[in-house]
Amino acid sequence: MAERDLLCPSSALSYQPALDGLRAVAVAMVLCFHAGFGWMGGGYFGVSIFFTLSGFLITTLLIDERERTGAIALGSFIARRAKRLLPASIACLALVSVARLAGQFDQVPGLRRELLGAITHVFNWVKLAGDTGYTDVFAGSAVLVSPLEHYWSLAIEEQFYLLWPLMVALLARRVTQWSLILPVLFVAAAIATPIAAQLLSDDATYWATPMRVGELLAGAALAGVLRRWAVPAWAGSFALPVAAALAALAVVLPTASGPGYAGLFAPLAAVSAVMVWSLQVAGPVRRALSCRPLVQLGRISYGVYLFHWPVFVWLRQQGWSLTEPWRFALALAATLVIATASFVLIERPIRSASWPARNTIRGAAGAMVVAGLTIAVVPFSQGFLEADPAVLAAASAEPVGSLAPLEPAVNELQPESAASATPKMVATAEFDLPVSLEATVIVETADVLGPAIDVPPAAFDKPFVLDVPLGPPLSRPVRLLTVGDSTAFYLGQALAEWTLDHPGYATSDLLWCQGCGLLQGGEVTSWDNTSLAARSVEMFDVDLPSMVARVQPDVVALMVTVVDVADRQWTVSEGPLEPTDIRYLARLTADYRQAALDLLDLGVGRIAIIAPPPSVGFVAHYVEFSVDRWDALRTALDLVALELGPEVTVVDLAGWADAAGVTDDVNWRPDGTHLTQRSAREVAERWLGPMLIGLAH
Repeated sequence: MAERDLLCPSSALSYQPALDGLRAVAVAMVLCFHAGFGWMGGGYFGVSIFFTLSGFLITTLLIDERERTGAIALGSFIARRAKRLLPASIACLALVSVARLAGQFDQVPGLRRELLGAITHVFNWVKLAGDTGYTDVFAGSAVLVSPLEHYWSLAIEEQFYLLWPLMVALLARRVTQWSLILPVLFVAAAIATPIAAQLLSDDATYWATPMRVGELLAGAALAGVLRRWAVPAWAGSFALPVAAALAALAVVLPTASGPGYAGLFAPLAAVSAVMVWSLQVAGPVRRALSCRPLVQLGRISYGVYLFHWPVFVWLRQQGWSLTEPWRFALALAATLVIATASFVLIERPIRSASWPARNTIRGAAGAMVVAGLTIAVVPFSQGFLEADPAVLAAASAEPVGSLAPLEPAVNELQPESAASATPKMVATAEFDLPVSLEATVIVETADVLGPAIDVPPAAFDKPFVLDVPLGPPLSRPVRLLTVGDSTAFYLGQALAEWTLDHPGYATSDLLWCQGCGLLQGGEVTSWDNTSLAARSVEMFDVDLPSMVARVQPDVVALMVTVVDVADRQWTVSEGPLEPTDIRYLARLTADYRQAALDLLDLGVGRIAIIAPPPSVGFVAHYVEFSVDRWDALRTALDLVALELGPEVTVVDLAGWADAAGVTDDVNWRPDGTHLTQRSAREVAERWLGPMLIGLAH
């Protein structure tokens, strides 16, 4: 992707404009794919074409240098690569960093880690060590998508550039027939990668360097073949059908499955290699690819690839759909302007500079160190699901031997205290619930076998109060503990920030783990939940009692969402059940009841079970989680509160979100499930913080 088809004068291969034209076609595939055009679902194959071109050109340069001089000057090679790759790459990373400081990309998780991975050329391994997969890039909310996702391919090429010259130098000591050894290496990779893919995850198959090196070796094999055999004149006739095959691959390859996840990119790279081979002789396709617009686009294709993705992501975060032709045209124009400016002002001057190789390497290393240190210390805002340890530590309750009772600090509470507003927002045993006594009895019988039922949502007659006033502080700070899954994380951290802004009212602690749930029985069939289930048991059975003993909370706020409304199977004879099935609902209610009883036995005074708003657009195994799943969860919560109140209260976050008109707001919950730092803070400030203080009375 980064190599310019400009070989040294004595090379066996002179500059070929058609290869720049081919590079332009490849980057156009990627642009259309990343814009979201459905008809270009396999446009990511353009990256594979870049890999093969790079393998061909780099290997040709290395072999030619070895044959001309008897050695490979590794320092000079690395210096040339550094001058070609680093300037634009660092410029792109700098722009992304400045944008983050300016408040853009502020929900992207782990951006600092990704910036460091990009500057050190290991971005693909950073992604493999993370929690998201390649398909998540296109399935998630735009505000959560990293502007650096495309650096995985650059990292693979850069790793290849560092290791391949050493390999060629070692092979050259014993090999004279490049036309034999290089094709053998390619065939070995083409055979090995599908076998290895059977043992690896989809993401490892797609992102791991050894799994993609076959595409680079396809170009290297062609370089070896051309050292021995001249390209016949009739090879040009292959160009048109092979070009059609490349276009077909970009159209028909599936996005979330297929050869890319089966280790079959190496065999497919042979098509790209044949295309390069056919362009070595004159023909209509070669003439078409040599036209000036394509050649010019090919010349700046590295910058286009670098800058297009941050531009696309940023525009999507502003609500743009890039499949609209005029919006795509503007996004493309912005990309071309930035890439051209980078080429003219940064890349070309540095590439043409006649610095000694040693000075170039020192300068490149220094630039990387400076960039890395700057990235490490720049005060970025916290990304999605990234805790702020300083805030959590400052808000945490100090361990004490015993606690004084909570009492009003004044003789009489103010009329607008949180307690006066509580009945409008909290479902407790004192209120009428839309669950009949007969249904309650059925739910209490966990072994009842019955058909699926429609579970009605909870409803309240009184208007919802969105802003709960904060009354006077109590005799001591209320000790709050938030417990739950990743959706509870943001509320817990927001409560911690809120308590720091309201000293004397409360302390706040947080215990959470991603994918944890209170429904402990059965096996989740909506996704593989094995490791998450084990962590969930550990958190609720071990960590929670320990934290309760240390914190001695007055109020525990519990919140769990998706995992407790996923399909589950308890017995083979029953098969998978949905939450709306009475058997599922019975077990859900029983587990929530037991969790509340366990907390009460530990000495917790009040339990607030937060009823979450339904996730918007959440899909598992191609099944969208409909609202009735959350209605079932709400019914279970209400039944537990009906039985155990007033110590157990349902706090209606779902009702608050509906009343505030934010349930479907992508800025409030960018992925349809999790709050953001800002939206959680709004909830804590306007409603939840005062609400929990009121419950402590």
